Amino acid sequence: MLRRLRDTRILSVAQLNRCCRYLADAPAKPSDPYVVTTGLSANVAKGQMRSLPVSGLPPSKYGGITHVSLLTGSTIIGQQGAKFVTALLHSTRVPVELQRIASDQEEEYFNSVLRNHAAVHVDILCDKEAKKKSLKICNDLDLYVFMTRLRSFPGFKCRFPDVDIQVIAQNNIGNYSELEYAPVKGVVEALRVVTHENVTKYLRHAFEAAIRAGRCRVTLIHKANEWPVTDGAMVEIAEKMHAEDYCSIKLELMELDDCVNRLITDPAYFDTIFTNDRYATFLATICSGVAGGANLFSAIELGDSHAVFKPLQTKLSLTNYSLLSPYGIVSTCVDLLNHVGQESCAKSLWKGMLRTMTDGIKTVEFDGPDTGEYVICNIMNKLRCSALGENVEKK
Repeated sequence: MLRRLRDTRILSVAQLNRCCRYLADAPAKPSDPYVVTTGLSANVAKGQMRSLPVSGLPPSKYGGITHVSLLTGSTIIGQQGAKFVTALLHSTRVPVELQRIASDQEEEYFNSVLRNHAAVHVDILCDKEAKKKSLKICNDLDLYVFMTRLRSFPGFKCRFPDVDIQVIAQNNIGNYSELEYAPVKGVVEALRVVTHENVTKYLRHAFEAAIRAGRCRVTLIHKANEWPVTDGAMVEIAEKMHAEDYCSIKLELMELDDCVNRLITDPAYFDTIFTNDRYATFLATICSGVAGGANLFSAIELGDSHAVFKPLQTKLSLTNYSLLSPYGIVSTCVDLLNHVGQESCAKSLWKGMLRTMTDGIKTVEFDGPDTGEYVICNIMNKLRCSALGENVEKK
């Protein structure tokens, strides 16, 4: 059966369910050299692949206060990030209550995010178990979109002055299936499962998000010449959707190799990038490097009912320092506040960070003398002074 599915252009939900049942009902025997299911254990550990939508609970807003899950860890970065997030949200005086969950409370974290609909993840862990937990959350909550905005900040290691790239990528299909098996001894095959329904859902969300953000051009990154079935299907669906529903925004198709070359030499050319899960992390890493580093930015893993907010260096599990950058934390809080409907507070917080940059307040990784705590405290003090001034004016 798996041999037949390999040649299928796009799997239907029924075929996908039959494939999962086949693998679950026929566990590998340790003595059998012809059957290897190394990916099945990971797939089962993160839950069976969903074919039904996530059941959303009512919004977690009680007494006008929005509750948000905060995942922390035992590392220095996790503890420091939790302090930064808590301090910033308190200083903005927004009705947001953080429910702090330790990284080892896996089931409690899932239930908390399911209940609260939004979470902030500030710990950097890139080992096998941490990766498995992240995949489980993305799969079980159907966080099918990954978004990040990369832009240039003067004086922060960006060689190009006008970079402003919005990356909107797939997040939990394709390689996330983690299905591997050996049909014969010495040969291992991996299934990259793609469905027409999931590609359409992702592209519709991506086009609408780009239009809401006021973007003018979308560049779809692919390798349809090498992967005509999977990447080619996304290209065909995108062209059809663009012609029928989203002709107000320009669509451009670009091969991955050409995209990488242009990102390095002329990143200001790009406005919005769409891509699948295979190239998402790769392109986000390059874009952040061109724009000054992953330490400056934030990322969102988004579904229809739930969202997880992270500093981009946490999402990519990339950092050259033992401490968490304050800039990614501020950007993460701004994304969270916009998501929960506190746009004015998000705007004030973002202006506070831009002011510190303009005033020359920089941390060590950007050749400055200041600590992350100093940057956060500077922003908090200005926010509190601003709030005090508003109260005086009202009186």
